[in-house]
Amino acid sequence: MNARGKHYHPVKPARSYSEQFSRLTDVHGLIIDDEARARYILSTVNYYRLTTYGKHLRRADNPDLFLPGVSLETLYSLYQFDMNLRHLLLPVLEFFEIQLRAKIAYQLAITYGSMGYMDAENFRAETLPNGSSIHKNLIGKFKNEVKRQGALPFVRHHNIKYGGQFPIWVAVELFTFGMLGSLFDLMRENDQRAVSREYNLSPESLSRLIASAVDVRNICAHYNRLYNRVLDDQPLLPNRLRLYESDRLFPLLLAFAHILGRERVLNRLITGLSLLEADFPEADLSLCGFPEDWRSILEAEAAQS
Repeated sequence: MNARGKHYHPVKPARSYSEQFSRLTDVHGLIIDDEARARYILSTVNYYRLTTYGKHLRRADNPDLFLPGVSLETLYSLYQFDMNLRHLLLPVLEFFEIQLRAKIAYQLAITYGSMGYMDAENFRAETLPNGSSIHKNLIGKFKNEVKRQGALPFVRHHNIKYGGQFPIWVAVELFTFGMLGSLFDLMRENDQRAVSREYNLSPESLSRLIASAVDVRNICAHYNRLYNRVLDDQPLLPNRLRLYESDRLFPLLLAFAHILGRERVLNRLITGLSLLEADFPEADLSLCGFPEDWRSILEAEAAQS
């Protein structure tokens, strides 16, 4: 019991590798054929992270037990699949983020001038739940990034030569992906439409796509599990693609196929996914929302864009 009278479970004790092996085999029914190999695996990916890859491999009548035939190697393979999946996605996410920075910066610069983004009058008058201005909050975050990244050559250059003034095409290079999404959501409708037309999307669809991409980018950048993961932020797919909607990864890839078309970075992703699927037969892509004919669907969508 804590000071407030709440009851909590005691923290689990630390366990040696041998104790972890015993628990995995005796308590959870996981197969371990080679203890030397198992020690290597658990010293590479800790017990806590690794077991999250087996959530769908537990018995329905007893979730503490793994299904027959599931081994430590199975979980390690799923971890490796997930690691490679994240690595495949990062170039596409980078391409989209950098491209989006350029398009937003261009629209704001041409419409309001190089420093117009600093003026709240050029944006929607939106407020946070506490009543403070979202624009003011966003500019505050930007200024914090200027301080935090002050050693970067281009930041030092603008501090010294221009007295700390950063035109929008420079400022966006200091915006995080999440800040960039907030900036788009704060833009006036005409400005949003101008940027969205570049992607053949509505402002709402682009906003939803940005939120979904930010979520997945953060998962990838922080090495979190993406395989068999529910993703709350989902893109808004065109009506003809609505049958592929889910709370998993595939809708985002379909949205990227829609906006990126024949870009090489998308082609490399599709090819890489095919190779990854072949290399890791333990992985079930349907747990990421992929239909059986996922490659032909992505390629067909890309060809139409």
